[in-house]
Amino acid sequence: MARGFWRGLIAGGILGGLLGAWFGPSIKPEMRERIAERGRSLRRRAERMVRRARNELDDVMEER
Repeated sequence: MARGFWRGLIAGGILGGLLGAWFGPSIKPEMRERIAERGRSLRRRAERMVRRARNELDDVMEER
């Protein structure tokens, strides 16, 4: 029983490594694009927040 376990573990590790090497590179460009798009989205959101804060600060300064 122990011998079968180790054989299965080794075979599964080899198979998993091969599948990871086979499919891994094709996923990377997609993941990179997702991360880049998320970064652009966060940048646009931050820029909008800064503009709003500046406008509010300008309004407060004009009141004084």
